[in-house]
Order: sequence, then C-alpha cells, then structure tokens
Amino acid sequence: MSTGSFGFRRMVAAVVVAAALLSGCAAEQGQSESSGVGTFVPAPASPGTVIPGAGTYIPPTVTQPPITTQNYPRTIQDTNASPAVLSLYKQAQSARAAGHSDQAEALLERAVHIDSRNPFVWQALAGTHMDLGHSDQAESAAQKSTSLARGNPYVEAGNWRLIAAARQARGDSGGAMQAQGRADGIAKALAAAN
Repeated sequence: MSTGSFGFRRMVAAVVVAAALLSGCAAEQGQSESSGVGTFVPAPASPGTVIPGAGTYIPPTVTQPPITTQNYPRTIQDTNASPAVLSLYKQAQSARAAGHSDQAEALLERAVHIDSRNPFVWQALAGTHMDLGHSDQAESAAQKSTSLARGNPYVEAGNWRLIAAARQARGDSGGAMQAQGRADGIAKALAAAN
C-alpha cells in the first residue's frame, strides 16, 4: 500500500465525518423549539369549534374591495390602441370566427409585438390558444392579460373564464373550479355595480 493512497483515504474519511457532523447539526437545529421548524402545529379548527383553553374559533373575515366600473374600458375600441393594433385585432377576430385559429394566432402575435401592454390583445390571444388546444399557453396569456388589466373587471372576468377552461382541459378540476369561482364573483359584482 502506498503512502499516497493512505493520505487519500484519510482525506475521504475526514470529509465523510465532517458531512455527518454537519447534517447532524442541521437536523438538531431544525428541531429547535425556537425556530418553529419541526414542531407540531395543529390544523386550524372549523368555524364555531370550541378549542380547549382558547374559546370558540372565529375565522378572520376576508373582504374584497368593491368593484368600480366607471373608468375601465369594456372593449379594445375603448382603449388608446393604435390603428395597426385595432386592424390586426379585428382581422384576428374575423379569422377566429371563420375557424382559422392558426391565422388568428399569428395576427394577434403581431399585435402583441406592436402593443405588448394591451390586455385585450393578450386576452384574445389566450382564447385563440384555447381554440388550438394549447391550454398552457392560453393560461399564461390570460394571466398576462390580467396583470396588464390593472383591476379592469371586464377583462379579468373573461381571463378567469379562460383560465378555468385551460385548467379543465389539463384535467385540473380543482383549479378550474377555483378560477371559475373568481370569474363568477367578478361577474356578480359587475352585475351589482351596473
């Protein structure tokens, strides 16, 4: 056995021991009461449940701000979209209505390149992606549209319906129900506001 081999084995052993010590410290640290990690935390009780020593559990109320509709555009024509974007949008809507979703997709992608901040264009692109069976792209485009809508309930309601359809197409029923619930909530608030 050579001296170099012995030195190498010694170094490997030292690394293994150091790794074991560090992992032991990490596990010990993770179970510390002060860190809160590794401690048992009971699931929240249902409303009205009596918790021994604490009384009745009352969940916090979540309020959604009222929807205002006064300054939001309802259609792309109500925005300051350029004539080129409006033309591409109208051509895409006609192509989509004629069953040419691939052509509509190309037109809307051109419109997005011209005006990447128009939520109506992104929403139409999301719908076209759904027509083509591209549910991931549809959800992504609808989310982009929502982020650009800045609270516009007319845009957001349509986007959440598209997100629900995209999730349903992927087999995510729970996510679809959640998204449809958001769409329905916005639609209900819009009906009450108008």
